[in-house]
Amino acid sequence: MIDLDDALDFDLFQGDFGEPGDSELSNSIVKGRKEHSCFICSGGILKGENHRRAVWKFSGELHTYRCCNACCVAMIASINCDYDDDDPIDARYAIGDQH
Repeated sequence: MIDLDDALDFDLFQGDFGEPGDSELSNSIVKGRKEHSCFICSGGILKGENHRRAVWKFSGELHTYRCCNACCVAMIASINCDYDDDDPIDARYAIGDQH
């Protein structure tokens, strides 16, 4: 069984160094109270769907990032190297690039 909390270890901004003072303010798995859009695949996050919500401060401004359940599952597989060929999170980012 997959524990979505494992997705919290995936670095949403790997390789982006940012500026001094940039920081993560919260990072959690939540149940959606309304519909949202996924930061990674640009797909919909339905009301009631468990998903990742992260709040960051960049250059003094607050930003909220939400990732759908399917992207969270791909994050977990990516972190655990639980795949044979292509990293599943890359496929999720590719979906977002098509939107």
